[in-house]
Amino acid sequence: MDKYRLVDEQYIGAQGFIDESKLGGTSAPPTDSDAETECTVRITPQAKPRSCITTAMNIFAGGNNHVELKALGKAIHKAVTIAEILKRKMPLHQINALSSCEIVTTYEPLEEGLDTVVNQHYVSCLTITLSTDLEGVDVHNIGYQPPLDEFERSSHQSHTDLTGTYVPAS
Repeated sequence: MDKYRLVDEQYIGAQGFIDESKLGGTSAPPTDSDAETECTVRITPQAKPRSCITTAMNIFAGGNNHVELKALGKAIHKAVTIAEILKRKMPLHQINALSSCEIVTTYEPLEEGLDTVVNQHYVSCLTITLSTDLEGVDVHNIGYQPPLDEFERSSHQSHTDLTGTYVPAS
C-alpha cells in the first residue's frame, strides 16, 4: 500500500464506540444524550485498565447509578476484565450487548494507472452496562448477570495480615 494514500474512512454503526469526529458527521449542539455520554467509558486497546476502573468508580461516586463500558475489536477482552474487577468491588447488575460495525476505508493511488481501493471489514462491538440498582435494568435480557454475592466478592480478594505479610485469596 506504499503507492496509495488514505482518502476516506467511514465507521458505519459505530455510534458511541468511537469519537464522533471520525463518524464524518457534523457537530451538533448539546442534547439530552450528552448526559448519557457522561456515564460512558470508552475502552481502547491503548487504555490502561486502572484508569478505566478509576473513571467508572468516579462516575458511580458522582451519583450516577449506571455506567456503560464500550469497546470494539481488540479492546473487548479489556472491557470484560474491567467489568469483572468492578463487579468484585461493589454489587453491580450487568447487561452485555454484542453488535458489529462496518469500517470502510478508501485509498487513492499515488501513481497513474492504478485503481482506487475500497477496503470493507466488520469489527465486533461490546457494550457492558453496569448498574447499582434494578432501575431501568431488564432482568429478562439474555445478557443480564446478577450481582455477585458477598462471599464471591470477598473470596477473590487477597490481603495483608497484621504483620504486613501478603496473604493470597484462598
